[in-house]
Amino acid sequence: MKLTKYITMLVALLLLAACSSDNASSDSATKPVADFSFTNDGSTFTFTNLSTNGTKYRWDFGDLYYVSTEKDPVYTYKIGGEIRVSLTVTNDAGEESFITKVITAPKIIIIDIKIDGKFTDWDDVAVTDENTSGNGSIQKIKIWAGGPNVNVYLEGNKKMLLELVDMFINTDGNTQTGFLHANWAEGSGAEFLFEGPVVSNGWGAFYNHTDPSGGWGWSPIAGSGVNLKASALVSLNDTTNALEFSIPKSQLGNLTGFIGIGITEMTSGWSAVANFPEAPKFSTLQL
Repeated sequence: MKLTKYITMLVALLLLAACSSDNASSDSATKPVADFSFTNDGSTFTFTNLSTNGTKYRWDFGDLYYVSTEKDPVYTYKIGGEIRVSLTVTNDAGEESFITKVITAPKIIIIDIKIDGKFTDWDDVAVTDENTSGNGSIQKIKIWAGGPNVNVYLEGNKKMLLELVDMFINTDGNTQTGFLHANWAEGSGAEFLFEGPVVSNGWGAFYNHTDPSGGWGWSPIAGSGVNLKASALVSLNDTTNALEFSIPKSQLGNLTGFIGIGITEMTSGWSAVANFPEAPKFSTLQL
């Protein structure tokens, strides 16, 4: 009788254990598991949610600025370096799963150009164009247009004095409309001309191009010359001069994501010094 009782209790315990195992298996099958992958284009990251059994998502992008409840968010960082990104996944039962991964965002470079003849604020700006022959006067140009102005840094040899220039500016991205300059036969198309001295902030003026055939036809823009703000010409060493200037974007009409510049330097007596760049196209920058 006792043996029968013990066998009955053992069978009951085995059945209970089996049921408990089934329930655990069922719970495990519905628990959320957090995971994600990511790709980036510069500072913009695309996060792909690889989680299972989740119905709600919370992303913490690790920069103290923003969180998201999207499944697959896209986020642009304003900081650089190693950043810890976290994803919390929740299912309908309120169960959660959490994962953190480290991403590396590009360094954010803050550039604030001041036209003051001190050129350290150009250090993080890439060279837009430079002459490789060593001839001419202007040897190097940097263009920065991240704010309300188009800022330009010019570096050259001791022949670069910028007493007088014709500076041709392409603003519509089309090198075959506007003034078609023979010195830059493969790409010019200037919509604007600045003519005058750069270094002295003097009597110069901006002109609109007016010849639909691409020839020399210009209309002066009254009072416009004062909008070109230039530093003094600075001697960097025994062989190199430098200068910076800015032009308000509002002076140049509708910039279409592109600017091109070609410069003919002359003496104050209108004698030719050199053209820059030596390449058959304007120096160009994608805005």
